[in-house]
Amino acid sequence: MAPHEQPEIDFFAHYADVLQALNRHHLEYLVGGGFGLCCYVSHWRPTKDLDLFMRPTTVETALDVLGKAGFDVELTDARWLAKARRGGSLTDIIFRSYNGLFPVDDRWFANARAARICGVPVKIVGPEEMLVSKSFVAARDRFDGSDISWLMRSYGRDLDWPRIEEMFGEEHWPVLLWQLVHFLYVFPDKRDQVPRELVQRLMRRFETEILHGRAGDDPWFGPMLDPVNYQRDVARRSCSGEQPALHVMEEEDLPPLTLANK
Repeated sequence: MAPHEQPEIDFFAHYADVLQALNRHHLEYLVGGGFGLCCYVSHWRPTKDLDLFMRPTTVETALDVLGKAGFDVELTDARWLAKARRGGSLTDIIFRSYNGLFPVDDRWFANARAARICGVPVKIVGPEEMLVSKSFVAARDRFDGSDISWLMRSYGRDLDWPRIEEMFGEEHWPVLLWQLVHFLYVFPDKRDQVPRELVQRLMRRFETEILHGRAGDDPWFGPMLDPVNYQRDVARRSCSGEQPALHVMEEEDLPPLTLANK
């Protein structure tokens, strides 16, 4: 091999090593991101990392296990993110959404699905948690709206919509309406995949509470969608309350993965 030539990196082998190391130590985690999405929709979105979701209490042990397995590990942001790297591969270990809204808890694991990724038996993030958490990935350099639309297109009729609405809560329901409108724009022939009553009710609420609400009384949530490009306005407005962490998520062939019993 010439000095300037580089061997092709087998990312899937590295990811399999990550999953197997965690399984050997009986650590609970969920696979999300592009790998998890592909299990649901059989539509591969190219990704350069493996996203794992786990409870905050599991992270320290997981980093120790992966470090001993030959990965370079770091607690990237103590509020939500750790990383493991080896041979050019990257694994993100996520224990809370970057904006702090959705910590990974027991409910995530209760709603998980069984799958095989890179030949390894795993559990993947439930479709409801995947939809809600992806709804807030809407920065200039990263937008997961297409992931959400594909998920609605494939699983909309089977989703637990009351639970989804509950997860958005009283402050962030407009983001759900936004994602529903986006889906109906992209796949108008699949409108029966989402509850019409939900769309109509949220639209009425939008007119009453947003369009006809009193100006200046509402909180401002720009950084919950893009924590970088709204930062200057945060300072100008002197916004109070906890602000989300900086968005440091990073973004080849179809990987070997399947949703069990699909």
